Amino acid sequence: RSRSPAPAGKKAALGIGLYLTFACMGFSTGWSSVDSIFQQVNKYVMVYEDLSFASNLVYITSAAAATVLLLTFLGLYCAPNGVELRTVAFFETTITAVLAASCTVQLSLALYWDHARWVVETCAFVGAMMGNIQAFIIYPFFNAFYRTELLGAMNVGETSTSLFCGVLALAQSPSAGVENFSVTTYFGIVFAGAFIASCAWASLACQTGYRRNDADHGEADLPADEE
Repeated sequence: RSRSPAPAGKKAALGIGLYLTFACMGFSTGWSSVDSIFQQVNKYVMVYEDLSFASNLVYITSAAAATVLLLTFLGLYCAPNGVELRTVAFFETTITAVLAASCTVQLSLALYWDHARWVVETCAFVGAMMGNIQAFIIYPFFNAFYRTELLGAMNVGETSTSLFCGVLALAQSPSAGVENFSVTTYFGIVFAGAFIASCAWASLACQTGYRRNDADHGEADLPADEE
């Protein structure tokens, strides 16, 4: 028995679906939380009457980078015998945790950003950790477990977060003294993007062909013809 050639349209549709899924995931597996937070610095300065707020956020995000780097080194090279983190299970659990944290950060900012400055600072620390986890864990592990061509799609989603947050902030305050919508609405919109990213990740349960060792690239369900 031999497999008949797969219709080009079916293959293209499956590929587009996977690329869009990973692009959506990229929106919230990287720096979306940090990008959104730094676009609202002027609002924090006014609410908390602290001109040093921006520099404090820089110090906090730098501390998060050092924390993730240290934990990654300890986890990968100093783990006790019998504990192996270089597995697909750990990789996928990390993505799930990052997406959950990103949603939590955006929801917390939407609800409590003006209640206490430590809320913003904590969210900045957690958000920076998520961005650095992507750099130190998700991207390096990606090529080991998933199809390498999908990494570009994920990177497009991740890099587009800066543009998205910047355009959203511009729409919020196009000129001095103008505020078309509140900071709460701003973070609510970014939360919606993080939620969509989480849904995209969950949708992989219904898709195939994205894992590196997955032999099914959209042809397994096609009928086979006898020679």
